[in-house]
Amino acid sequence: MNASANLRASMIRASVLIPVPPGPSRFDPVAAAQSRGIEVGEGERRRVVQTLNYLEYRVRCDMDREAALPSPVKEYSIEDPAIEVEGSQRSQLKRMFTIFPYRDMNWIVTMLFVVGSVSFVINAGFGLFPALDPSLAFDTLPTVALPATTTIGATMFMTGGILGIFAAFNANRGTLEKSGTKSIDNNIPAIYRPALIGSEAWLWIPSAADFASLLRTVPFQAGLVMLSGGSILSVAAVAGLPGVLKPMDLFLTQALVFMPQVIGGTLFFIANMTLVIHVQTDWYKPRIFAGEWQGAAWNAVASAGFIVTGVLLLNNHIFESSVVGFVASTAFLIGSIIQWHLLMEFHPTRWAS
Repeated sequence: MNASANLRASMIRASVLIPVPPGPSRFDPVAAAQSRGIEVGEGERRRVVQTLNYLEYRVRCDMDREAALPSPVKEYSIEDPAIEVEGSQRSQLKRMFTIFPYRDMNWIVTMLFVVGSVSFVINAGFGLFPALDPSLAFDTLPTVALPATTTIGATMFMTGGILGIFAAFNANRGTLEKSGTKSIDNNIPAIYRPALIGSEAWLWIPSAADFASLLRTVPFQAGLVMLSGGSILSVAAVAGLPGVLKPMDLFLTQALVFMPQVIGGTLFFIANMTLVIHVQTDWYKPRIFAGEWQGAAWNAVASAGFIVTGVLLLNNHIFESSVVGFVASTAFLIGSIIQWHLLMEFHPTRWAS
């Protein structure tokens, strides 16, 4: 569901840092003089310049400034949290419950989708379990429990979709840091630090050029589609509140509660399937063992379940819709947890807390 996280991950992993050749020594005037001019052929002058990679450019500038100083700007130590790297799957799982990077907008968005998915699972359970065992029903089930969990889930999804747009605005505004063990010169990826809320790198409104560039990226387009789907699901949540519609008005119930679930689920399905295909190297080759692929695939399955649930409700198949709804909500929760786990790759320490 968190398309902005996919956008950030794709930008970082696509950022291949080319080793920067060492510059001339400050104590070698001949080499320094020769480096002031570079002889190039006519063909080289006419060659089209490729688009500059922002992250690579930023690292190169930092390295050039550092090389121009008489001594290194900073000596990193092994205890320095800025270079602590822990990439094991077990460590990422542990950090999910011990590190809370609330200044990373993508983490906030992911948590909103996790909470929303939990709420939808509870809502589906409230509808399914009393159908299996009538003794599990209680008086406030239709008037409080079901509407409340639906509203919470839809609100979390809607809010997550909105904040995900702002997270996407800052997907490529993080910093790359090098250390003694992770060297840019040795062509080993540096440490990526996402832009944090309130930092100098963070922005709320991008430039027109940046926004136009974002519009051409698949994850951002998927995020906009998800936001539209969340808005439509919110209509169903509000219309389903007690007192908004008359219980016997079947037409309005179908038009404002069941149909929005079908439409919203369809938009979610389109967006998540787009992310699934985007993650794949070839559109027809699934990357089953890739975390991004698994997260998007589970969310696509859940979205399809939302569509089926709405169709079953339109045809008054209450029990069947409860079963499918429970499965779909659980799939949403699994996909959200996978994305949560992937996000902790960027947070080996509490630097963003």
